[in-house]
Amino acid sequence: MSEINQKLRFDGQVALVTGAGRGLGREHALLLASRGCKVVVNDLGAAYDGTGQATGHVADEVVAEIEAAGGTAIANYDSVAEGEAVVAAAISAFGRLDIVVNNAGILTPETWSELTLESWQRTIDINLTGVFSVMKAAWPVLVAQQYGRIVMTASPAMFGAGVAAYAASKAGVVGLANSIQFEARKLKLDIKCNVLVPSANTRMTRDFGEAVNERRESLGKKRVRGAPEEILNRLSPDKVSAMVVWLAHAECNSEASIHEAGGGYFSQLHWARSAPVYATEVEGVTAAPLPEHVQQGLATLADFEHGDMPPSGDGSMGGPSPLARVLDHIKPDKQ
Repeated sequence: MSEINQKLRFDGQVALVTGAGRGLGREHALLLASRGCKVVVNDLGAAYDGTGQATGHVADEVVAEIEAAGGTAIANYDSVAEGEAVVAAAISAFGRLDIVVNNAGILTPETWSELTLESWQRTIDINLTGVFSVMKAAWPVLVAQQYGRIVMTASPAMFGAGVAAYAASKAGVVGLANSIQFEARKLKLDIKCNVLVPSANTRMTRDFGEAVNERRESLGKKRVRGAPEEILNRLSPDKVSAMVVWLAHAECNSEASIHEAGGGYFSQLHWARSAPVYATEVEGVTAAPLPEHVQQGLATLADFEHGDMPPSGDGSMGGPSPLARVLDHIKPDKQ
């Protein structure tokens, strides 16, 4: 094992971690606290799908664990839908807020055919609007300090899964992160907003899996076999938090980046654009392209080796506009 000569520290800083009573959020809070950060442990304590009353004081248990290890933390049981109350708790307790880890989320077990508007809205309200609510309240604090680190929690589900509301909400936080980073750049502030795509064996994933199997059994279908215990152990939540703590550190200069983490594996994702097809070369500048031009250009559209990687969070909306690219492509002798 390689030797780490100097640990990254957060002395004097304050972090708010939502959904920190269990699973990933708990591990994020514990690791941040172990590095000297004061932590607001926020968790409503409801069921994995956001229903029911809070059972037990999960945030208090995490605070007790932090304090027993010599750290400093407070518990907060406000819903992320009430972002002003959550942020106010941090300011009241510690007088500042440097880091916001938006980790709280719910997951409902309905398939697309079963999904109701109520379930869809409940998921969006927590997973996306809840993030908006917290960040709207935290933003003036970060701007006044001219500093902040923000981590948004997405999910592999955004690439496609049988949980449409969850997938949509998690894809939504990517766009929100890009927009927040744009605002920070516009104001020329040292505020960095990045996205985590975690894979871990958590209470949410276990309860969700059990709910799916109960539904299958009620329909006379076989239960879905889960991953072997040895695999699940390798996907423990504590193997994700290193990425969160790095993205939360002052030395991290990443902006609107997307990082995968799970099982001690880390990677960065990036948007990719293929080589372009210019129908104007065939029909002329003023002619409207035909769908057949797209069909004929499929090989080019599948060519990412000669494309580029558009940036995020800089206000370019994914790079030069189609008009700019076309105008740049048209040479004077082609007009």
